[in-house]
Amino acid sequence: MSGTLILIITIYDFVFTTLSGGGSGFISRYVHLLSHKILKTGARIVGRKLYNQSGIFLNGLLISVWVVLIWLGLYLVYSFQPEAIVNDDGRAASNIERFYFTGYTLSTLGIGNFKPDSESYELLTAIFSFFGFIFFTTSITYLVSVFSSLNHKRALALSIRNLGKTPEEMVYRLLNQNETFSRINLLSIQDKIERHLVNLQAFPVLHSYANSKVQTSLNLNLVVLDEALSILLNSKEGAKIKNALGSIRTSITHLLNHIEENLPNSSTHLDTPDVHKLKGWEIISSSFLVDPALLKRRNILSGLLERENFVWNDVYQLDQLF
Repeated sequence: MSGTLILIITIYDFVFTTLSGGGSGFISRYVHLLSHKILKTGARIVGRKLYNQSGIFLNGLLISVWVVLIWLGLYLVYSFQPEAIVNDDGRAASNIERFYFTGYTLSTLGIGNFKPDSESYELLTAIFSFFGFIFFTTSITYLVSVFSSLNHKRALALSIRNLGKTPEEMVYRLLNQNETFSRINLLSIQDKIERHLVNLQAFPVLHSYANSKVQTSLNLNLVVLDEALSILLNSKEGAKIKNALGSIRTSITHLLNHIEENLPNSSTHLDTPDVHKLKGWEIISSSFLVDPALLKRRNILSGLLERENFVWNDVYQLDQLF
């Protein structure tokens, strides 16, 4: 029974994660969370370059967990009736030999030195030989889709970065360049943000990917953009492009709400810089800095920074790290 239960749970998790387009199963979700914690801890020790291995580590660990659980589950099912798997001489396979037979069955490479000795186990072996083929081809298709979404995530980060490296720089550029050009830039980024939200809903593993370079770190650049929007939306100077600003702000809000719902532990409290002393914040009222809506928003943004080992000083580059 334990083998059957393991198979049912693991196969459901695999099918839901790779084929539903609606998120991850609970096994996949916990593997992703564990992977992220390991990477984050490692990056603190050896540096951000470790994040370059996040794709290999995240996907390799998940597929390995699926393989191990399915292999174990099928082995336990075969072991429920040990004499059901025999060699060419009719001798019942040992535990190691059944484990070996299970692996070859799943890999669809069975070499014939062991075989099932009953019709029910012959049928079971045929089913899982076919499942092994489906498993590997579907896994590859899933990974291709994930990497496509990951490339879009990086492109979004670069698009935001092109507006400016700090909130102050973004504010200056958006206020001093052609209004039409500013609107087109913001609408283009908004479209990419909405597409990224759809990708996150389909592939939650994207939450766990991190980048060693600040240029392609969406978490950091998204926080920079949101801070710039906070300045512009609450200043007289931003009125000329208020519609475009409000539209992209709404899209970011939907993204942050999704993050808060799906990553409840991502919200944390990091010390924010004394931004009212910075040039960009001088154009808005100081009372806005203690607005509950902004404080809640910054709490979620703090979680995004913390997930990739950033702090608020990195947003405003107060330590001249870049």
